[in-house]
Parts: sequence; C-alpha cells; structure tokens
Amino acid sequence: MRMHVSQAKRMALLGVMAAVAIVFLLLGTIIPVNTLFFTAAAAFLAGMAAVLFGGRLGFAFYAACGTLDFFLNPNKLHVLLYLMLAGYTLLSEIIWKGMEKNPDGAPDSAFAGRKKEWIHRGIRFILFLILYVPLLLFVPELLVSADIGEHRWFYVIMLAVGLIAWIIFDLAYVICKRFLLKIWKEKVRE
Repeated sequence: MRMHVSQAKRMALLGVMAAVAIVFLLLGTIIPVNTLFFTAAAAFLAGMAAVLFGGRLGFAFYAACGTLDFFLNPNKLHVLLYLMLAGYTLLSEIIWKGMEKNPDGAPDSAFAGRKKEWIHRGIRFILFLILYVPLLLFVPELLVSADIGEHRWFYVIMLAVGLIAWIIFDLAYVICKRFLLKIWKEKVRE
C-alpha cells in the first residue's frame, strides 16, 4: 500500500508541474515582453521532471506539455521555442545521468568532480549549438523582426547574443534546479 501512495504522490507532483508549465507557456504568449522568461521557466520544469522522476517520465512530461502547448497556444513559434528549450534541459539531464554510470552499471570514478562537470558543459554547449543554429537560420522571425533578419551581420550578432543568452539560461537553470531540489526531493521520496 505504501508503494502505491508514494507513486500517486509522484504522479500528482508531475501533473501539477505540467499544469504550471502550461500556465507559464500561455502567459508567455499573453504577455509578449516576457515570452522568453515564461518559456524558460516552463522548460526548467521539464528538466526537473527528468531529475526527479527519470528520463522516461521526463520525456513523457516533455511530450505532454509540448502537445498541450501546441493545441492551446495560438502562437506556434512559441511552441517551437518551448520544444527547443525544454528539449535542451531534458537532454542535458539525461546525458548527465548517463555520465554517472559505466556501461556495466557501476559508478564511474574517472568522471569524478570537476572533470565530469566540464565535459558535461562542453556537451551542453554542443547541444545548444545543434538547437540554436537551425533556429537562427530557418526561423529568425522568432528572435527579431523580419527586416533585420535580411542582413548578413544579423547572424554573427545573433550568434553572439545567443551564446550570452545560453550562458544566462544555463546558469539560471542550475540555480533553479538546486533550489527546487531542496524543496521537492524530500516530497518525492516520501
């Protein structure tokens, strides 16, 4: 019986997190000035779902929120932005979990400490480039007005701005993750 109660609490927390994420995504559309802020907050929750409940439930959370956002959000470009940011946090957490284990399942002492963190940062940077460069090339109107996107210098400047934004986003996610883990980790284990 205890196991079923614990599982029900975990599912309830996951459902509340999904509802909050959808509210953030819709607020990002309603209040255009804060689109990136609210979309990033919703994406943070996708990463937290993977941290708290594992990759499978994290991916289910990502798929459910992405689907609901597609049907509820009138601005489909914001849906694409959410899918990219949430996909980044989700994949980042799945990769981190994968780095914790050897292929045989034993903890890996060679990846201890700072070396592991720097390798993970490099992987996250490559992941960012894989997601951001196509966005910049194929959907620049998501970032700026169409008139500016026609100039060649736009891409160089937007790549630099994107790198700065990625550093801020990644740092904000790490801080948010630490804060939320302090609050939710005990609730999930009960």
